[in-house]
Amino acid sequence: MALGKIFIILGALLSILGTYVFAIYAGGTGYVGSGIGFIINLGILFENAATYATSLSIEVWLFYILVVVFLIFLAAGALQLIGVKSRVAGLIFSLFPLGVGLMFISLAYADFLGIKSAFFENFFIGEHFGNFFPILINLGDLALGAYLLVGGGALGLISTFLPRE
Repeated sequence: MALGKIFIILGALLSILGTYVFAIYAGGTGYVGSGIGFIINLGILFENAATYATSLSIEVWLFYILVVVFLIFLAAGALQLIGVKSRVAGLIFSLFPLGVGLMFISLAYADFLGIKSAFFENFFIGEHFGNFFPILINLGDLALGAYLLVGGGALGLISTFLPRE
């Protein structure tokens, strides 16, 4: 198997692990931020879209676009596997985990978004099931999931430039 295919498969696996298995950040006692938390909060996000948009000082349609981008992010790990056959799909769906991972890293270590960073974190917060899942491994101010997202997105991005045959 060519190096490009191996990298896209590894990138997709890292993205899936970073989204669903490992926590992206620690949200407090019994709560963590992960893709599972975003799925749990979807109903609340759509019901209170106008309130959230007003709090973020953005239009409601822009808030819906943000929610759709995060929804695509949830599926991006699996959709990265299409990159085995199509370089363009691998490129596009590798950008989502890379972008979200970098967003969480920048939210933890810089405060250029101000109050908006708290809202993005709250979108992903969910319960810690059985005090175990998603697995929380703290690395600095973030958890392992954020770094796995960046790694998976970067491997997928690099794979688009490597040979497939």
